[in-house]
Amino acid sequence: MNVLVIDVGTSSMRGILYNEKAQILYVHQIQYEVNYISETEAEQDPADWKQALFSIGAQTAQFAREQGLTVDALSLTSQRSSVIPVDREGNPLRPAIMWLDKRNASICQELKDREEFIVSRTGARINAVFSGSKMTWIKRNEPEIYARAHKLLTIADYLAWLMTGEFRTDHTYGSRSSLMNIRTRQWDPQLLELYEIQREKLCDLIYPGDIQGYTCEAFAEATGLPQGLPLISAGGDQQCAALGMGVVADGDMELTTGTGAFLLAYCDQVPEDLKADVICGAHAVKGKYVLESSMLSCSSLYDWFKKQFYPQGKDYSQINREVEEAPAGAGGCIALPYFQGRGTPDFNSRATGSFLNLTLNTTRQHMARAVLESIACEAKNNIEVLEHYAGEARRLFISGGLTNFAAFDQMQADAYQKLLIKSENPEQTSLGGLISALVTLGAYGSYSEALQAVKSGEKTREYRPNPELAQVYEQKRQQMKELYGKLYN
Repeated sequence: MNVLVIDVGTSSMRGILYNEKAQILYVHQIQYEVNYISETEAEQDPADWKQALFSIGAQTAQFAREQGLTVDALSLTSQRSSVIPVDREGNPLRPAIMWLDKRNASICQELKDREEFIVSRTGARINAVFSGSKMTWIKRNEPEIYARAHKLLTIADYLAWLMTGEFRTDHTYGSRSSLMNIRTRQWDPQLLELYEIQREKLCDLIYPGDIQGYTCEAFAEATGLPQGLPLISAGGDQQCAALGMGVVADGDMELTTGTGAFLLAYCDQVPEDLKADVICGAHAVKGKYVLESSMLSCSSLYDWFKKQFYPQGKDYSQINREVEEAPAGAGGCIALPYFQGRGTPDFNSRATGSFLNLTLNTTRQHMARAVLESIACEAKNNIEVLEHYAGEARRLFISGGLTNFAAFDQMQADAYQKLLIKSENPEQTSLGGLISALVTLGAYGSYSEALQAVKSGEKTREYRPNPELAQVYEQKRQQMKELYGKLYN
């Protein structure tokens, strides 16, 4: 059985053709860019994703024909909270409002007095990342677009419609909307009223891992892939990455350091004492949950620092070398990494980035290291929150672009004082999409069985904490918390 996994990221879309042993048969990737209109507005033309999808489908179909292979199913995982209004024929009515767009911040602020109620229903406090308030913004500011919209889609929903002609979405995307009741896994009438959204504008909800539909004639004609192939909705990209890394039992936690940073811990059910300092969402494992924390700036912050202070560098070799040369603690230099606001535990869109404790002895090497140390210290804050609900993490899997820098991985181990496990296979998100499809299609009887089969022989690298540096990073973390409190509390 061969499965084409479509993995939709913020900067690219990849199609990976796997066999059921997780051997990669073919990869095709398309790059694209978010349009940053202003400090608060970020959009993208849905045609980028349509063209990428059709190109991936066509190239994979051609490869399969040339090699005498079959494509037996498709699996879809995507970034989660962007919004695309479409008409009845599925034509986009405006550019997508991206997940990192913050034009809806004032709407979120309006709803603050209802936050306790919203948390009780959704498992998450109000924040500008989620899609529900983006939909409200469209209704209030572009009423003609809202009126014409047949559905308000995520990127995954839009691509699924292109493939199947069906308007469906799964619980992982619903749990990033502020509109779905996390316990019933249904659109909540009171939340819809609060956010001013009509139920008929939303897709029908299904479980992650369900068959979302079957490839339609139009998609088959556009790509050369067979009509009638099952499309599995594998869930949002972060949940899929967690599944791919093996977060399927109590004590499992993962941290992805990409454009933003996301931490997910396995949870069998919604915690009874759930508060507003964490996000509880649907897991890619059918019927289960994840507890999630997020940081809005991660590798994007390191990218920014490189561009500003190492403009001549063609790659990251110089800045990485200077980070390694700088001492742990960065000579006392402190960075607050809130360059796009703060995510969990308080979702503060007013927060901004800062450098503090600068002296005439501070160098750019210190500042570069302080950027990465600030990311690790902020992640430690979120690990503590997750462990309050899910218990101590037995193992912490790491992935994402920043983990390609081994010095940062060791920095994380020292800051968290935990054993970190990094797979040498970079395709953990798409691997989660494969596992979901193989279980759904009956190739394996359980997620654990599928994980054992597809990850056998996978090479990993371990990072063990240096106890001597525990106090250095803990002192810095407490200083950061104190400074943040003075600035924003």
